[in-house]
Amino acid sequence: MASGEKTAMAAGSTNLAGVKVWDIALRLFHWSLVLLVATATITGFLAAEQWLDLHVAAGIGIGVLLIFRVIWGFAGSYYARFASFFFTPGQVAEHLRETLKGKAGRYIGHNPAGALMVFALLGVLTALGVSGFIVLGGQENEGALAAFVNYQSGKTARNIHEILAFLLLAMIGAHLAGVIMESILSRENLVRAMITGRKHVKAERVPGITDESPIVWRAPLILALIILIAAPVYQVMANYPASGFIQMKANAAWASECGDCHIAYHPSLLPRSSWRQIMAGLEDHFGEDASLDKETKDQITAFLNEYASERWDSEAANELRRTDAQKPLEITASPYWKQRHRDIAAEIFKRKAIGSKGNCLACHKDAANGRFADEEISIPE
Repeated sequence: MASGEKTAMAAGSTNLAGVKVWDIALRLFHWSLVLLVATATITGFLAAEQWLDLHVAAGIGIGVLLIFRVIWGFAGSYYARFASFFFTPGQVAEHLRETLKGKAGRYIGHNPAGALMVFALLGVLTALGVSGFIVLGGQENEGALAAFVNYQSGKTARNIHEILAFLLLAMIGAHLAGVIMESILSRENLVRAMITGRKHVKAERVPGITDESPIVWRAPLILALIILIAAPVYQVMANYPASGFIQMKANAAWASECGDCHIAYHPSLLPRSSWRQIMAGLEDHFGEDASLDKETKDQITAFLNEYASERWDSEAANELRRTDAQKPLEITASPYWKQRHRDIAAEIFKRKAIGSKGNCLACHKDAANGRFADEEISIPE
């Protein structure tokens, strides 16, 4: 059957047979994709930041499925192949006009509108995956691209990622509406067809699947090959040092003197100008006298100056570099800190296990190394 050929029978014909159209590999791909997209959507829009690992895992799974679908589009059974549902723009336009008139013919495989949606969804999901990995590498300093993407690129990619996510939701809505409309017009339950693989058409007109086992057995081999190649490549890339972090020399004076009364705040959390002001005013250090001898003071000042936020390309360093004009010495007064903690009630900071807004280590397990990864957040009860 040539691409774009459709059945000429009326929907109510009595000589229709249940014929296998969608192979098992395609159906498993479809419903696995539904599950992973739902997981990525929920963790991306609704879940707390601590669910980033699950969001990333769903994204990786979607990526593996997309690679499989592209290969299956050439190696799968007849109606899984792209060639079986490649339509010209004119054919798509004609189908839409006929659909609006309620006169659209039945297609054994994807109809022109459905085919267009398949290609569009594959494209948008691919773009979402690529932008997501750039965000993960540039903004979160994690994943395979952490060593190769800077923070600004990650931040730009995040805006694109969010726009694409909303576009995907709209496309899913349009897809579901199209499935419902086509099911009504053709009197064929398309959801059930994607579960059973069978559609009701003239059996003699279907090149279809008479014995799918020789083809379907390719699917696990293809999937295994994708994983065997992609997993080690991803792991090797992820093991490169993240570009946003540098190797900071140990400084015993900073750790002991600054950590004596409160946590020793990571130098990347303030710019050089703020650290200099703090070290110059130790006699009145937020209401306390924290004076040091000149040698110790000079040593800590030099350390903070060397490793201040200007040296780092992490999310915390880039964003906390913009201090509050009225309170440039207070990390918790910065616009970014306030924005990220705006949904946390003041009472939570008063809990015994936290004590104050300045106790970063109480909720951020990795505060000491300046990472502040989303998945390392845990607010104590």
